[in-house]
This record gives sequence, structure tokens and C-alpha cells, in this order.
Amino acid sequence: MTSYLNLANSHQVQLYIYFMLKYAMEIVLAESSVITGYYFIWSTSSVAIFLACLGLTVLPVNVVVGSYISNMFEERWTFKQVLLASEILVCIGILLSFHVLIPYSVPQYVSSALITFVSAEVLEGVNLSLLSRVMSSRLSRGTYNGGLLSTEAGTLARVIADGTITLAGFWGESKLLNTTLIPALFICVSSIVATCFTYNSLY
Repeated sequence: MTSYLNLANSHQVQLYIYFMLKYAMEIVLAESSVITGYYFIWSTSSVAIFLACLGLTVLPVNVVVGSYISNMFEERWTFKQVLLASEILVCIGILLSFHVLIPYSVPQYVSSALITFVSAEVLEGVNLSLLSRVMSSRLSRGTYNGGLLSTEAGTLARVIADGTITLAGFWGESKLLNTTLIPALFICVSSIVATCFTYNSLY
């Protein structure tokens, strides 16, 4: 906690972005079997295929992001625009996931999950690359370094997301989806606002 408080505001925002994207990804992945079983009566094998398809996007997305980052990092404004655009896409994916009025459909769920997951992957690559370059030399070495802080932010996000799903489960399967998406949306919107406030100092 002390190491986190010693960071510049822009670095704290970048760790918060990492927390947000890990939270959103955990919500999508951890509750998928319950959501698809309740709304679409998917079997275990169908859920496994769906999650495998999401997983197959990881490598190509990271390859594209990695090559793109290496070519554009001198363009500071472009880099920050990709960061902010990825956050907005994660937010759009979360919004599209809500079940409101109309019957919940497979295309809606799959497309919203894909947008959220892929956008979070892009955001993770861009954000961690940016964080590694702007982290102070004091926090680039030693035990409590930037890598450890990022890992702890991600672990905390997954723990809180799993706790949110567990608590939301007390209201029943019918309320689980929207109940877990509300805090995810709040965290995502707040990270976008924080990014906008620190935009000029991010890099």
C-alpha cells in the first residue's frame, strides 16, 4: 500500500486500469457457465468450447498489439488514444452484456463477451507496456516493484470479482448477470474518467 501511495497519480491510474480490466475479464469468465446455463441451457461442453474460443484470441491479439506498440511508441498521442479507446470498448462490451427488457440472446451474449474480453486484452498489453516505460527507477527494482504492484492489482481484482459473483448469487440466477455487471460498469467508467483527468501526464 505504501508503494502504491508513493506512485505518481498517472501511475496509480494505470494500476487502476489494470485492476479494472482484470475485474471485467474475471466477471466474463467466472460466471459464464452459470449465465449460459440459465439463459441458453448450454451444456458443459458448449461452455468449454465458448471459453476455448475466447482463449484462442489471446495469442493473435497479443502479437498484433506487440508489433503495433513497437512501431508506434514514439507517437505519444496515438499510444494514449489506443489506451483510452480500449477502455471505452471494454465499457461498451459491459453495457451490451446487460439483460434489459428484450429476451437475452446468444448473439448478444457472445458478441458482448468477445468485445469485453478482446478489448481487455488489448488494454492490458498497451497499459503494461506504458507502465513499464514510465515507472520510476526506484520502483523498477527491489521487492515492491512495478511488476509486483501490477500482479497484486490483478489478483485483487479477481478476488473481488469472484466475491461479487458469490454475493450476487444470493439473489438468484435471474439477478446474477445484471448484479455483477453494475459494479464492473462503475469501475470501468471511473477508470475512463481517471484516464481523462491524467491524460496529459500518462506518458
